[in-house]
Amino acid sequence: MDKNKKKRRRIIIDAVIVTIRLGFFVAWPALFATAFGGVKQVAESIAKQESLPWNPFIFTLLVLLGFTIVFGRFFCGFACALGTWGDAVYWISSQIQKKRRKRPLRCLKKGERILRFGKYAVLVIVLILCIEGFGAQVALHSPFSAFSRIRQFAVPESRAGLVLFLLITVGMALEPRCFCRFFCPMGAVFSLMPVLPFSVLKREKKQCVNGCNACQNICPAHLELPSDSQGDNVLSGECFSCGKCRRQCPRQNVYGGLQKALFLPSLVAKAALLAVLATNL
Repeated sequence: MDKNKKKRRRIIIDAVIVTIRLGFFVAWPALFATAFGGVKQVAESIAKQESLPWNPFIFTLLVLLGFTIVFGRFFCGFACALGTWGDAVYWISSQIQKKRRKRPLRCLKKGERILRFGKYAVLVIVLILCIEGFGAQVALHSPFSAFSRIRQFAVPESRAGLVLFLLITVGMALEPRCFCRFFCPMGAVFSLMPVLPFSVLKREKKQCVNGCNACQNICPAHLELPSDSQGDNVLSGECFSCGKCRRQCPRQNVYGGLQKALFLPSLVAKAALLAVLATNL
């Protein structure tokens, strides 16, 4: 494939990705909060030894968990409104940084293996508060509630929620997917889900260019792809299924169940399926 064709293909893929992400950002911004509401209800029902209520919160949670098991964390990569906000903020920040240095900072790169456990701590704390009867306060002071109000051009009801949201925004400006990787409670839930083998990205290490770390450098979670002979990576739950490594590999050596040539059709198909499901939630 010549350079012009590669450039046109990259432009088309980028345009499709932006369209998908903006579509979910505008049409279904509350999917994250609704699904996490289901997580809180599950914890509260277990604590009270009550039967699980069947409502939109639980239904949304089950749909997104099922989707994650089949296709990986596609929701985190393309459909989460807060993730899209964070990526936009980091892109703006990185463009500003590039004018002053060769490449953007990766502020938390050295401590990321430890910080990955932070989201599980946040999940446990939030669930304990909900079990103890503070669910309403958690929802009121949540940064997601503040984000939702700001999206509607309204003033957040909680100063604490606003402060948390601003801190999250600053973190995402300095480190790609900072909140998603280290502090997101719903991300903790998604990362614990088993992913079907055909959706786990791998590479044939023998085909890699010596010394090339293009896939790892472009990865927002800074993950090292496993080779086919290694089986699934123990960190595969941290993968956002964003596909950046597939597009960045100079030898098109990153693959899942569908080959590189089918990246764009599979992306559109998964987005369409999730959109249909979201419409009926």
